[in-house]
Amino acid sequence: MEHTVIGMVAASALIGVASWIGKRWGPAAGGWFVALPLISGPVVLTFALERGAQFARQACLGSMLATISLSAFALSYAWCARRAGWLVSAIVACALFLASTWALQFVRAPSIGWTFVLACIVLAVALYAMPAGTTRRLNAPSPWWDVPLRMTVAAALVLTLSSASTTFGPRVSGLLTPFPIISTILVSFTHHSEGAAAASQFLRGLLKGLFSFAVFVLVVALAVTSWSIAATFAVATIVTVAFHTGVWKWVQHRPLATPD
Repeated sequence: MEHTVIGMVAASALIGVASWIGKRWGPAAGGWFVALPLISGPVVLTFALERGAQFARQACLGSMLATISLSAFALSYAWCARRAGWLVSAIVACALFLASTWALQFVRAPSIGWTFVLACIVLAVALYAMPAGTTRRLNAPSPWWDVPLRMTVAAALVLTLSSASTTFGPRVSGLLTPFPIISTILVSFTHHSEGAAAASQFLRGLLKGLFSFAVFVLVVALAVTSWSIAATFAVATIVTVAFHTGVWKWVQHRPLATPD
């Protein structure tokens, strides 16, 4: 229960920071930020500490495959948002994420290296398949309860997923670890307040940021059975932050979103 409470607090804090980033630099920057493994990383660390390095490595393989489910989430939400509201779009996107996750548990995955290559290809294809930009509504001032509500919903979802995942093995736990709790909340609020175009920008930023997530998972999976847990996660964090920063600098010259 202690680790669940930590996860709830972390998710709430991340929602607050990501909301501020989205309001300060736009929805694409918010999506790019939440792609960092700030929730799934501590979860995998917990696996390593409580269940051992092999369990954590298998969970990493599931997490890498989960980029396919996350791509399905982003694509389905973006396309659905062109015709439907935030609630329908969120339900459809989460349903496709779970359906993809269910199917992937039966797939015999290749080595972590080849799974990383597959994840990068899927993310690239998903970015190409995202709908073209449309006119974005001006961002209206948010009510005082907007961010606190987001943070409360995030904590509640973490508690629900943590309770449900206790019966799963490493593969399914890894597949569920990147469940888009924060992304669902943020893209839904963005869609509701700023429109479908802003939601699409957020999801483009998310997909580009997920390359960094894949790098983190790759480093942990390769090192966790050979190095100490502390060294593994320290190196994975440093490499991921450096890569994520490089992506951010790169997209300053190649905009995260399509022109409105």
